[in-house]
Amino acid sequence: MIVNTRHLARTMIVALSLSALLTPQLGQACAPAPRRGQFVRIAEESAVIVWDEKTRTEHFIRRATFDTDAPDFGFLVPTPTEPALAEVSDSRFDELEYYIRPKEVEQTEITGVDFTPLLFGYFLIARPGSDSARIKSAVRVLSAQRVAGYDAVVLEADNAANLNRWLGEHGYDFRPSLTEWLAPYVNAHWKITAFKIAKGAGNREVGTSAVRMSFKTDRPFFPYREPADQREAKESKSGDRLLRIFLLSSSRMDGTLGENASGAWPGQIVWSDRIPGEDREVFNSLVPSDSQLPSNTWLSVFEDKSSPRPGTDEVYFAPSKQQGTVQLPPMIKTVSRPIPAPLDLILILIGGLILLIRWKRSRRLAAQRTQEYLERI
Repeated sequence: MIVNTRHLARTMIVALSLSALLTPQLGQACAPAPRRGQFVRIAEESAVIVWDEKTRTEHFIRRATFDTDAPDFGFLVPTPTEPALAEVSDSRFDELEYYIRPKEVEQTEITGVDFTPLLFGYFLIARPGSDSARIKSAVRVLSAQRVAGYDAVVLEADNAANLNRWLGEHGYDFRPSLTEWLAPYVNAHWKITAFKIAKGAGNREVGTSAVRMSFKTDRPFFPYREPADQREAKESKSGDRLLRIFLLSSSRMDGTLGENASGAWPGQIVWSDRIPGEDREVFNSLVPSDSQLPSNTWLSVFEDKSSPRPGTDEVYFAPSKQQGTVQLPPMIKTVSRPIPAPLDLILILIGGLILLIRWKRSRRLAAQRTQEYLERI
């Protein structure tokens, strides 16, 4: 059970959190689709997956930051069935990050002696802490809406090339690798949700937020597959990419690359534990208002730092054979602190010692004079 001070701290963190990572130039993407000649690379991303096993429903929320020279761009998200879209506050990611934070262990390192002019000054001064007609007939728009700062259309198609051409005619990229990426989803009758930053007439800027996609599926998954040109190291450029997935389900989960675990996924579980009822209420806003997280909700957190990623399939999740808890290692905070040596007290002691020596010397001299006087008498 989490004490009230933790909830107070969490509220303060959320209230003071930085502006959302999803800015007008950024968005969440499984396949970025910029205009021709522009570059887009996913630099860092986080996702929340809430898996409702009873209704076979996945609630998928994602935010990402991008390295791009494009003033705006679209992105595509595949789902097995038509999703329902809704806006979700980006602060939910901050709350989850705060919830799994490692414990902080402080250790002190003595660095010397600090002479301070005031006896109590050392203890009183606060020290600082060290986001064409033929084509139209082959591509069907299932729904269209504006949500969280995006124009979103849910599409289905019978031919990947026609779908790619439709996207090109509507301001998205049109390249062979995107047709190749679309083909498995079209063949499996999946739906493609195309997001584009919504810009009203005369508006130079637009705010965006995270979007929740709720859809039916047989197994919870993360849309991990990427177009071939994104997977090439020379295109993805150098540098690490961090993917963090927060998975809420009825048990601790493991992830595999491909529905039949056909490949190894480089993602590693870094945190896993059951969520107490008091904290579970905080995360109910991750699901639609008519839903509730079950009493046995378990949070599993995965991190994937691979670059380029082996994005040849989706990442599917299933209950783990190991149901133990996993915690992040404690964060060691070394505090450099000199030994306090109050200068005024040292001076007082030295002065007192000098006075004492002088007093004793004067007493000794006085005694000697007295003895000499008596001897003369």
